Amino acid sequence: MAEAHNFLKEEGVDVEMVYINNGTDAFQALVAGKVDVLSTYGTGGPLIQIANNQDFTIFSGYMLTGETPCFGKPETEWTSLESFRGKKIGITRFGTPDVVLKGVLHDAGLYDEVTFVEYKKNQEVLQAVAAGEVDFGATATGYELQAADLGLEIKMWPDDYWKNHSCCRVLAKGSWMKEEKNQEALYRMLRAYLRAEEAMQGNSDEVVDLVVKNLDLDRATVESFVKSPHMKYDNDPYKKSVIKMWDKMKDFGYIVDTDVQIEEHINTDIYKKALDSLIEDYPDSQFFKDKLVIFNEYDA
Repeated sequence: MAEAHNFLKEEGVDVEMVYINNGTDAFQALVAGKVDVLSTYGTGGPLIQIANNQDFTIFSGYMLTGETPCFGKPETEWTSLESFRGKKIGITRFGTPDVVLKGVLHDAGLYDEVTFVEYKKNQEVLQAVAAGEVDFGATATGYELQAADLGLEIKMWPDDYWKNHSCCRVLAKGSWMKEEKNQEALYRMLRAYLRAEEAMQGNSDEVVDLVVKNLDLDRATVESFVKSPHMKYDNDPYKKSVIKMWDKMKDFGYIVDTDVQIEEHINTDIYKKALDSLIEDYPDSQFFKDKLVIFNEYDA
């Protein structure tokens, strides 16, 4: 949207998109300096990297919540979280569905009452549910139609139980961000992206068109997640949500034996500077004023 509406050009910043299919390769690319910024690799994965003393800093957001449902066969009963007790759930380790679902079950006192079965790919999770290897399966965004083709149905949405849980965060190397010219580049990029987020409001058809064009996906698949009420795009860093996920990951053993202070790896200043400047430049925009309310609640 930022490119299509000329916002990047107007803000004086060039952004080259690099598509990397998995988190491991993406984190290595960031460490090696092959990319400057990561934006679509969840929250759990980056937090694991930070816990392992990687020099990563979260400074913005992409998806606040993703369309990450838990699937099951039609005949598999699910009425509440208690329906998970004693069941097997397929997941992909460290993905947002994994971390969020475990966080929900931990808070409900059910974490030790469930058997989690790990798979490498989301498609493998769905196939395991269809084959009866597991009772339920949680996947990343964009697998609704594939699940339906396998005869599966959505049983629950994790974000119904953990509001604004934090999905894809935007991060860079902390040492890289210390350079003034890089801070300026990120400031300009976030101005463009905030303007794009405003332009997205009420324009989901345009968003669908752009995703279909740029990612070569079929329209039905794109519409299934772009227009989903469970898919929330938001540039705000949501610092408090990130810290909450960090604490939960400690609770169920994903983060152990670390002296890392997560607050030192979250930068909200660049985003706030971008937002303040847009409020000043566009005083009639209610959207940017509302974004400030969100910032004051989740970041200040």
